[in-house]
Amino acid sequence: MSTGKTGTRYDEDFKRTLVNLYQSRGKTQVALCKEYGVCSSA
Repeated sequence: MSTGKTGTRYDEDFKRTLVNLYQSRGKTQVALCKEYGVCSSA
């Protein structure tokens, strides 16, 4: 992850991990956002 003028950038591995948790483990978007500090609009 890196930050800049346009906000935080997440690498592909991080994104895949969150999608996997959402799809296979039944974690909600809200729970994942809180746990990993990601804005819900990301």
